[in-house]
Amino acid sequence: MMTTFQPQPLTVHAMDWQPALAELAAGAAPAAGAADAAIEAWAERCRADLEAALPGQQHLVLAHPGAVREAARVYLSSPQAQGWLHSPLAGGPGAPHWSARAADALYMAALQAQEHGFCAADCGVLGMMGALASIETLDQALPLAFTGARRHFPLLGAARAQAFQALPRSVHAAGHPHGLYAVMGDADWVLRALDLGVRVVQLRVKHPEAGQLDADVARCAEAAARHGALLYINDHWQAALRHVLYRNGHGIHGMHLGQEDLQTLSDADLDRIQLAGLRLGVSTHSLWELARALRVRPSYVACGPVHATTTKDMPWVPLGDANVAWWAHLVHDEAGADHPALPLVAIGGMTPQRARTAAAAGADLVAVVSALTTAADPAQAVAALREAIAQGQAMRTETPAPAWPLPTLVR
Repeated sequence: MMTTFQPQPLTVHAMDWQPALAELAAGAAPAAGAADAAIEAWAERCRADLEAALPGQQHLVLAHPGAVREAARVYLSSPQAQGWLHSPLAGGPGAPHWSARAADALYMAALQAQEHGFCAADCGVLGMMGALASIETLDQALPLAFTGARRHFPLLGAARAQAFQALPRSVHAAGHPHGLYAVMGDADWVLRALDLGVRVVQLRVKHPEAGQLDADVARCAEAAARHGALLYINDHWQAALRHVLYRNGHGIHGMHLGQEDLQTLSDADLDRIQLAGLRLGVSTHSLWELARALRVRPSYVACGPVHATTTKDMPWVPLGDANVAWWAHLVHDEAGADHPALPLVAIGGMTPQRARTAAAAGADLVAVVSALTTAADPAQAVAALREAIAQGQAMRTETPAPAWPLPTLVR
């Protein structure tokens, strides 16, 4: 189910943040982190002033270092997201440094993204891609092709120190049963999917009954261990940790987090999940959400909804196979040793035919919900989906990634 929004015009403002630092220098001796806090407050105040002066449109503020040579980073202020955009190479030997040319490329790339119809936050992400590509080409003007390399795709927030453990290599193997991923709304359906031969499952209980969640997690974990399957727990990370740490539990392979839940977790919470030996998958629907997901260095990334779905009420325009191909091209790329290639999960409105084209576009796993739960014959549905995914993986080289992604949120 999709929610309809009225489009709004968008104005891009790329702004040198040096005035914010001048205000800070005029005051008392700054505390640690005061400069960043001053820049953040200044950028947010600029956007609030613009919205008050020019209502009825979206405003994107990209605060940058101007002509000062320092670490390449930009503060993003938009209606959809706020935060620091960092290079994935930050802190390493190849970390890029800012320049006046990078500021020009930032603005020009964001304007190009605006012309393509992207919302404010995604224009900011694409603007930063242009800036980082410009820096790599020795500060030349905006390169013609700047939207395809993982090393240019920014992180929304500083990268976590440690990456989550990778998925088994079998997930990448064409024709392997891991290619089908069943996302089930209760424990009974998880057990049923396992009995039908699905070997990657997720327990996604949004509103568990009091006292029932731990029992459901235990049932699913025991069944997954028995079947040699990979079980993911959606959002309820404390319940997963209780099973792993206090019940000597086995059978939970990892956690899957949506964007809202991801934002509620601190890095210390993520560290607890990682130290328990759990992998992490993260949902993404837009470029800024992808930038936020890659910051935590997950085990896999999910993108969707690829097609219209009745499972959730969401504001997103369906991604379609072209965006699956672009997402796959990006996450299958590397950004240095600290940001290796990741598997991609495609989800949303899947049928066997759609699963085939998603796999052909580059999805390593295809996640299904109602394709199983509403099927007249779930066993037949599993067989058809598996066959379709295997066929799509064999066609993968026939589906090139587009130069640009497509907008997924009407501004």
